[in-house]
Amino acid sequence: MIFTLDLFKRKSYRQLNTVFVSRNAILQNHNALCKIHPEAKICPVLKSNAYGHGLIEIASVFDSMGCPFLVVDSLFEAYELLKMKVKTRILVMGYTDSINFTVKRIPFDVVVFDLDVAKTLNRYQPGCNVHIFIDTGMNREGVQIENLQNFLTEMNKFKNLKIVGLCSHLADADNSKDERFNQHQIEQFGKAWEIMKKSGINPTWRHISASGGAYKIQNPEFNMIRAGIAHFGISPLDKVDKYRKNLELQPALEFVSRLVQVKHVQKGAVVGYSCTHKLKRDSVLGLLPAGYYEGVDRRLSNNGFVKIRDKFFPIVGRVSMNMTVVDITELDKPKTGEKVIIYSAHPEDKNSLGNSANKANAIPYELIVHIAESVKRVVI
Repeated sequence: MIFTLDLFKRKSYRQLNTVFVSRNAILQNHNALCKIHPEAKICPVLKSNAYGHGLIEIASVFDSMGCPFLVVDSLFEAYELLKMKVKTRILVMGYTDSINFTVKRIPFDVVVFDLDVAKTLNRYQPGCNVHIFIDTGMNREGVQIENLQNFLTEMNKFKNLKIVGLCSHLADADNSKDERFNQHQIEQFGKAWEIMKKSGINPTWRHISASGGAYKIQNPEFNMIRAGIAHFGISPLDKVDKYRKNLELQPALEFVSRLVQVKHVQKGAVVGYSCTHKLKRDSVLGLLPAGYYEGVDRRLSNNGFVKIRDKFFPIVGRVSMNMTVVDITELDKPKTGEKVIIYSAHPEDKNSLGNSANKANAIPYELIVHIAESVKRVVI
């Protein structure tokens, strides 16, 4: 049979696994952050495939919201947004090999904490806006406070650069019990700001808080917040107590698969690699076409749950690379093709991201960023 172009246009592929993302949940979470911080601009962080939610799909949601920046980690992510012709300015927070700034002109703001990178930007990217990243105590990236004056002296030699931002990152913002280290870092930031002003530099943007700090730091010195995980309705705090009243978060993601096989298996049979699960009764097993490659965390083997028709069913046996088995003995008349929720958007569900992460002895961030990019994202 000869297939015509028209025939192909009429047909479309059906996805076995899909990540659904709620636009309303994201907007609600953004508005909640804006209410807490009317003095600051809230900028969405879209690094790591928008925390697994889909870089391009989520950028499309935020691009019409008037945020000053879409924040990414890498030059690769920035170019992906450029290809989709976003109107919002892009801020690249992560380190970029300086040679990558020599290829072609870029329209991005860039975070700088390395003089060699700054020198390259000055030569090949005249007019580039830069944000200087200072290390206020996390001892990760950034210019150390004691070296800042010398750093700024060198930066002032680069006449083609515009220093528009001063930024840092809180190391202990997720700790709800002790604020002392947060305050120490804020004090260090204040010292850095004074050093900058004495050097004749007064940046437009001052930012230290990510999602965790957004719920805990109220300081007019900071006029921008880089919020990532909170936009997607996941708590950035470790043990939420006195801050819970401020967390108006609505989870945005639901990871959905389907039953592709149903089989009856006798008591005593084993399931999966290494025979880690032995059936204690005659059972009905369901097969999902998703495994640890697609994003079903392997630590949920014999440990996690999925949701079918508002009921929860255990994962049995080892999660395989592309397949997972669940015990659906209690499911009335199971059918191949029916919907299975791997990660639920309802926090109270056994298979919510939070509860699944607890089962896996992980954090929700780990689970969502490991959902394969090949899994289709749909904003609804």
